[in-house]
Amino acid sequence: MILPEYNETDFMQAVINAAPTPIFYKDAQGRYLGCNKAFEEYIGLNREQLIGKSVLELFDDELARTYFEADNALFERKGTQIYEAKVEYADGTTHDVMFHKAYFHAEGIEGIVGSILDITERKKAEKSLEQLALSDSLTGLDNRYSLMKSLKHSLLRQHRENFTLAFLMLDLDGFKQINDNYGHPVGDALLIEVANKLKNHFRESDVIARVGGDEFSVILENIHSTESLIVLANNILAEFLKPFVIDNNKFTIGISIGIATSSFSECSSEDIIKHADAALYQVKNSGKGSYHLTVVN
Repeated sequence: MILPEYNETDFMQAVINAAPTPIFYKDAQGRYLGCNKAFEEYIGLNREQLIGKSVLELFDDELARTYFEADNALFERKGTQIYEAKVEYADGTTHDVMFHKAYFHAEGIEGIVGSILDITERKKAEKSLEQLALSDSLTGLDNRYSLMKSLKHSLLRQHRENFTLAFLMLDLDGFKQINDNYGHPVGDALLIEVANKLKNHFRESDVIARVGGDEFSVILENIHSTESLIVLANNILAEFLKPFVIDNNKFTIGISIGIATSSFSECSSEDIIKHADAALYQVKNSGKGSYHLTVVN
């Protein structure tokens, strides 16, 4: 078979232009030697405007410095380089990308060839999966796993910064009867409303979690006084005296609250949870619908 004659340069340019990912190549001084159409679209310049110029002439100082230092590191190693970055495309949109670069030496020319893989959708999927792993699918609150991670980090911060930490355990009173009598859809809707009510009583920095069917827990850092916790507990109790309206039906449920505080640096997750649980147990045994506060010594 006889192959038709062709211009090798034009042929290679046509090949890389067919690639959907941005591709570029530079010389040893970091000046662009060429690119494909996808790279032109990414950078907002055509090949003629790029060739002979370096990143220092094309990008803002901070971004140019990042690219320049990455290129220099690759030239020193003369191998390959892969790293992720967040970049702004010429159309103003921001993308998560992965740079794949490699050193080359051909026909007396040293340089770098690179491609840019858009991983924005992958990053979104990873973030979504992480969110699912750390949150309660019904209420959107943190789940038990996330709560325990947060409590561990809060106690580490307390050890360093010496503040008072509070851990609340909250149990709904009368939820099971409503769930049994009216069905799970009503029960689920009620739990969502409970979660929304609870969020209204806590700071954005506080961690609120649903840890069981009708069980919730909260981590509060930097508590300035026991009185502030008492006011908080009473406000929550008063809120739960008001009926919830689900599908035009009114439901009244109570809430019991166990509170444990710690001001010393040797407190463990097990210690503060055990004290909050004991406080909640005392409320449950005393008629429910109230709070009890204990201190971890």
